[in-house]
Amino acid sequence: MMTDADRLLLARLDDKARQCSENSMITNSDFLDMHSRSLAAQMRLNYPDVKMIFYGVFEGAERCIAVFLPEYIEAENTDELAIYFEENPSDNPLAAVEVEKDRFSPDLSHRDYLGALMGLGIRRELTGDINVEKNGCKMAVVSKIAPFIIDNMDKAGRGTLNAKIIPANQASDGAKPTGIEDSFTVSSMRLDSVVKNAFRVSRTEAANAVEGGTVFVNDAECLKPDKKIGAGDKIVFRRKGRIIINECSSVSKKGRIIVEITRFV
Repeated sequence: MMTDADRLLLARLDDKARQCSENSMITNSDFLDMHSRSLAAQMRLNYPDVKMIFYGVFEGAERCIAVFLPEYIEAENTDELAIYFEENPSDNPLAAVEVEKDRFSPDLSHRDYLGALMGLGIRRELTGDINVEKNGCKMAVVSKIAPFIIDNMDKAGRGTLNAKIIPANQASDGAKPTGIEDSFTVSSMRLDSVVKNAFRVSRTEAANAVEGGTVFVNDAECLKPDKKIGAGDKIVFRRKGRIIINECSSVSKKGRIIVEITRFV
């Protein structure tokens, strides 16, 4: 069921599309979480001269902005849009920030870095993915707040930080999360069954998560526990992680489907 907040989001996105059409200029939303992104992906664009592409700086970013493009920009997908922004950096509404902690600082988590941003009074809608690395993190942010972060983000948890802006096309260098190979068996490739086994929750919890809108298949919200899942599908369970289905064509001696996955936490 669509909420008032959902309707307001769609109205704002439609207004951005209208501005793009009327002014022949790039417009964009704030960062969208996966629920908002799923809604946006299903919206009807009322302007035939406008394209909408999701962009989040990082390859495979989960938090993205919706970018509305006028006809004269030829990009048709996220990769082509990233190339356009590389060639026209002044048009890029996002910036990549690299944060390094000093060698005496303890290990810091995603929560530590996000907490540091919130402590600066930065709204979550202005920040995208935060990819944690051994010596710091890389993050996507709205361009207009990047200088403020550089000047003020010097602490996170008990760590001392130094932040700098880096080219957006370098943001994914060394930032790709390492997946863990895993496998399990299921009686069928229903979504709730795969979620139950992949994320080690009960069947009831899996079904409730799907119906409650916290499970996404290939970046789209899926509310049907009986949806069939196959090789190549990406499943995100909010606050629990994500998996990629690598293979599901083999059958065990007991007649159960063997599911091979890569797990990302």
